[in-house]
Amino acid sequence: MTMDSEPAARERLAVCLARLAAFRAGDLAQAGPGSVFRAGFPYFERTLSLFRRLAHSNLRDLSPQDLHAAADQAQWTLAQFREIMTFTGKGVQNPQKAGAAMIEAVRNAYPALEETLTPFITAPPPVTRGAAPETKRNVILAIGLAAAAVLAAVIIASRHANYLYPQYTVLAEKVMSVLR
Repeated sequence: MTMDSEPAARERLAVCLARLAAFRAGDLAQAGPGSVFRAGFPYFERTLSLFRRLAHSNLRDLSPQDLHAAADQAQWTLAQFREIMTFTGKGVQNPQKAGAAMIEAVRNAYPALEETLTPFITAPPPVTRGAAPETKRNVILAIGLAAAAVLAAVIIASRHANYLYPQYTVLAEKVMSVLR
């Protein structure tokens, strides 16, 4: 791990993540003579997916050591993928074997990458459906208070109507019986 400054490590990580984002698993799988990397598609995809998730995480709060670790992993993976993209098979006795070794290197590197980078990947905020529980509670409380106010008004009105207007007594009693 190089001990460059924190801003330099942030910049290095950002550049590596941007360059990794430009890679496509399909392009890597079709690189080389005779598509020697076709079998590596799932390994390329899961590695790129890990770095995409890292790129979409909040990396502002990472410690300098974590920044250096993430930047080193991104830089190393970027070098691997560049090597795959530029592989021509020239000067190699068996291009299939060399391609298989490169695929194996990507496959075998993933557990260490995952172990190093997963703690830095923040989960997306949960998707809430409907109103928040506090909002629902406030709405229920407001409806309850409104119902209590209406009930109190009906009770007071029925007593007042019975005293002043005997002809409305029957109506007030019917309303009261419905509310009970």
